[in-house]
Amino acid sequence: MSTTKEKNEGLSLSLDKLSEEELEEKLSEIKSLMLYKKKEIYTLIQKRSELVREAGNLKKEILKLKEAVSAQVQRSESIRKELENYKTSRLYLAEEKKRLYQQLKSLQTQIRDDKDKLLSRLAKLEWIQQTTPLPPDEELNLIDKIIELERKSLLLEKGERFKEKTKEVNLKINELLAKREALIEELVKVNQIIKEFKKQIRELMNQLINKSREIDKIKENLLNVIKEYAEIKDQYNKIREEIARRRLSIRARVSEQTVNIEQELAKKALEKFKRGEKLELSELQILYKQYGETLGATE
Repeated sequence: MSTTKEKNEGLSLSLDKLSEEELEEKLSEIKSLMLYKKKEIYTLIQKRSELVREAGNLKKEILKLKEAVSAQVQRSESIRKELENYKTSRLYLAEEKKRLYQQLKSLQTQIRDDKDKLLSRLAKLEWIQQTTPLPPDEELNLIDKIIELERKSLLLEKGERFKEKTKEVNLKINELLAKREALIEELVKVNQIIKEFKKQIRELMNQLINKSREIDKIKENLLNVIKEYAEIKDQYNKIREEIARRRLSIRARVSEQTVNIEQELAKKALEKFKRGEKLELSELQILYKQYGETLGATE
């Protein structure tokens, strides 16, 4: 099969140098080429539509991923705020723990007695006070000792409360640290998800760019083929016009010849009519066709 270029070069031949048969053959050839170009245009349009649809799907996927990235970024920011709050709370608890330790240390420097022994001594002295009559001086001395032991006992109780509070603070700190670790792990996962989504977006964007390039290329090819089709159709119309012109010319010549023949026959029939000779029906018809009004006037 000839290429389009070869066929177009063939079409450039001067039409007036071709016979009608050659023109009919060329017309058939061009008609086939037009049909081929129509199919090529249709194929390109279908391919372009398919690529546009694929590009649209890529855009939808990219949009979904961008929305997913936005959601993960919001979660990442939320986690960071939580971590900042935990940091503030932990610093506060650390200060509280430090304060309790300092107070406990201060109490421990004031009291070195064992709690059980101290309470045993206090109970013993209180028993003596309640059950044993003592001279005033000894009783005052005993009361001073009881007061001192009670003071130490209260300090020991206070120390116990400080120890309990310290334990509570330590527990809260440990809980915060555990939550912080969990949040950090989640943050790492979220950041990894964001990284993966962005990678997918880049890949899809590259695909979209390639699709756009393909669409532009097909569009360019489509425009070229449409232009070629228009040029071929123009040649087709010119050949048809040339064939029609020639056929009209032939009809005109045939018609002219027919008129001349009829005029000659009518002239001969008129001479016979004038001589009074009998005319054939065909001669009468030709005679009336050519000289109908004149004959009527003569009659």
